[in-house]
Amino acid sequence: MNVKDIGIKKNRVLISTILILVALAFVITFIFMWWDYASQDTYKRFRDNAIEVKAIIVSYNYDYSTSDKNTKNWVTRYEYKSECGTIYHGRYAVHTDESTAIEEVGKSVIIYIDPNSDWSDKHLPVVNYERALRNAIIWCISVPVVLYLLFYRCIYRNVINKKIKKKVYGNIYNNDRIIHTPQPNTITQGEVTKVVKWIVCYVKVKYQDENGATREKWAQSWFTHKEAKYLQQKKIITIVPYKTTYGILEEMSVTK
Repeated sequence: MNVKDIGIKKNRVLISTILILVALAFVITFIFMWWDYASQDTYKRFRDNAIEVKAIIVSYNYDYSTSDKNTKNWVTRYEYKSECGTIYHGRYAVHTDESTAIEEVGKSVIIYIDPNSDWSDKHLPVVNYERALRNAIIWCISVPVVLYLLFYRCIYRNVINKKIKKKVYGNIYNNDRIIHTPQPNTITQGEVTKVVKWIVCYVKVKYQDENGATREKWAQSWFTHKEAKYLQQKKIITIVPYKTTYGILEEMSVTK
């Protein structure tokens, strides 16, 4: 029989790491979406100015950038020299066997070039302002939600939990397993009045704050379904009032 910490004592390294990685991914995607929208003008200029020409496959090389080390790819490269002397070159096709890539060398292929620059491509770009703007706006809405979860649920709550633990146990405590006796007049009893279950669970508690006033507030910590069920069944739980908030200070027996 083991004891599992619930509330402010619970180690939240995993969920904090997940929130950080998710927030980073969302912010990067948000930047990319707005960059894609801003690039539509550039794509449109290329599409309007592009002319079709015949280039020559001049070489091939092994593709070292592939993430799948079990797949071998060879990339053919084209080259075209305009009447003005501008040389256009780039990747053309990817082949899974070297013999096919070798056979492509010397063949003519159709590409598109911008006569006013050295930009070329084997396809004309798709220009879609509406789609690009729609995607950018969608990420404008989602990023603040993820950042809220990161700063409030991860950073802010970790700071508050540390302050509450410092209030209860003093300056010295073990982050993984607090074994010190609580200091006098720091803990009290609260009554679980409501539980809302979703992906994570929320617990509402009625308690008396540091000034003796009766309050009924949602706990700021997230709980698993088992933890929420345990707190709901126990009904009267140990909490730590702290300014305008509180922390739940409970342990739950678990079996391996």
